[in-house]
Amino acid sequence: MQIEDFVRVYQAKSDEELIQLAAAPEQLTSEARVALRGELSRRRISVAEDSGEPQNDLGAQVSGKAATRGLREAEWQGVGDFVTAVLRTYHSHFWLYFQITAPAVIISTIAIITARNEVREISRHLPRGVELLTRHTEILEIELINYSAWFVSWLAFSFVFGAICIASEESVAGFIPSAWNSFVHIRERLNPFLRVSLLLLVLVVVTEGVSIVLGTGVFWIFHRLQVHRSGFLVWAVSYVLTGLALLIASRFFLAVPAVILDDFSVGRAMLRSDELTQGKWLALAALLAKSLIGGYVAGMCPFWLASFVRVSVPLPSWFPWILTIASIIGVTVVEPTMFVGFALLYLKTSAPDSAPSKVLASQLT
Repeated sequence: MQIEDFVRVYQAKSDEELIQLAAAPEQLTSEARVALRGELSRRRISVAEDSGEPQNDLGAQVSGKAATRGLREAEWQGVGDFVTAVLRTYHSHFWLYFQITAPAVIISTIAIITARNEVREISRHLPRGVELLTRHTEILEIELINYSAWFVSWLAFSFVFGAICIASEESVAGFIPSAWNSFVHIRERLNPFLRVSLLLLVLVVVTEGVSIVLGTGVFWIFHRLQVHRSGFLVWAVSYVLTGLALLIASRFFLAVPAVILDDFSVGRAMLRSDELTQGKWLALAALLAKSLIGGYVAGMCPFWLASFVRVSVPLPSWFPWILTIASIIGVTVVEPTMFVGFALLYLKTSAPDSAPSKVLASQLT
C-alpha cells in the first residue's frame, strides 16, 4: 500500500483506534507510520513519551504503555485547570520560550528608552503653562515618537506570539521545536501574518480609545453627583476600563494561530477567533492579568528594590544598566505565559478538520 492508501484508511478510523495503532509502531511499515503520524497531527492527538530515542520517530513517542490523549481532548474543568496546564507547558519548555521572547523584549526596551530620551530632549525646549498648548508641532512630534515605540514593541511581540504558536503545535505533535525554526516558519505566512498583526493593533487602539471616552463619561457623572475624584478613584476607573478594552480585543487574538497554523485568510481568522473564544472570558482574563500585571511587576521590581537601598557612596554610571538588564530578564521570564496560553487555547478548541500545517508537513517529510 502507498502512503495515500494508508491516509484514507486512517481517516476513517476513530481516535481510539489510531491510539492503539500508535502504541505498537513496530508492527507498522514505514509508509504506515508516516501516514499515522500525519493523521495524529491533523487531529491534534499526542501520545505519551517514554523513550530516549529521537522524538521524530514514532516509536519514540510511544512505548509499551497506552498512549494518552492530546490537548484537543484534554479535560480542563475550569480556569484553574487551564492556567495549570499553561504553566506546566511553559515550565517544560522554559528555555525554548525564553529564547523566543528575549529578542522582542530587548527590541521593545531599546525602542522605549530611545523614545523616552527623544521626548525628554524635546520637552526641555518647551515652555511651561498655557503657552505649551500653542506648540502643536512639538506635541505632535512627541505623540508620533511614543506611538512609534509602541508600534515597534507590538510588532516584535507579534512575532513572538507567532513563533510560540508554531513551537507549541510542534511540541503537541511530538516533535522537538526550536526557537530559530519557529521564527523561520513564519516566513511561509509572512504577508497574512503582518496584516492580521496590524489589524489587531488597530483593534486594540480603537478599543482603548473607546475606554478613554467612557472614562471621560464616568468622571463627568462623578462630577455631576459631586463625588470626590481622588487619585485612587482615577487610577481604579482607568485601569478597569483599560482592562475591559483589552479583554474585548483579546477575543480576536486567536486569529494569529489561525493564520499561521491553519492557513486561514485574515478575515476568516478573525471570525474563527471570535467563534473559538465564545464563553472563554475568564480564561482570557486570567491570561491577560497574569501577563500584563506580572510583566509590569517583573519589569519594575529591580527599580523598586533599588529605590529602597540606601547607599552612602555614589553609584557608578553603569548601575542603571544593571537594573535595565534585570528588568529585561524579569519580563522575558514572565511574558511568554500569555502567548503560550493563547496557543494552547487555540490548539484545544480548534476542530481537527484541516490538514496538517506546513510546519508539521515539513516535519513529517
